[in-house]
Amino acid sequence: MAEKKNYWEMQKSFWKTPIGIAIWMLLLVAILGGGLIALNVFGSPYPVIESFRADPVVVSPGGASNLSWSVIGAGRVEIDQGVGEVELKNFIQVKPFETTTYMLTAINGSINRSMTLKIMVQQL
Repeated sequence: MAEKKNYWEMQKSFWKTPIGIAIWMLLLVAILGGGLIALNVFGSPYPVIESFRADPVVVSPGGASNLSWSVIGAGRVEIDQGVGEVELKNFIQVKPFETTTYMLTAINGSINRSMTLKIMVQQL
């Protein structure tokens, strides 16, 4: 005569079948996938300043120097000293008359990253 199993014993055996294992795997993928989507949607990743350079670093008064930069993950990028809002990756020519420090600020929501560089003006 076949042994009678109660409800809980039958449930335990179902989760060990290929169909039960597949359901567990789908649930696991859904939970992990939903968590990753939530992190991307609700989390503000830190902006990354890949580079901020000046070429040349030393100029004569009124001489030109090229500022170049590359930023990832920012909603807005600004450079002070009258340059203003700029693209994530670009360059601009500046002509300082005295030694000047430029600050690049990458903004993503309430998270900011900054980097400075100094262009030195050689007095004649």
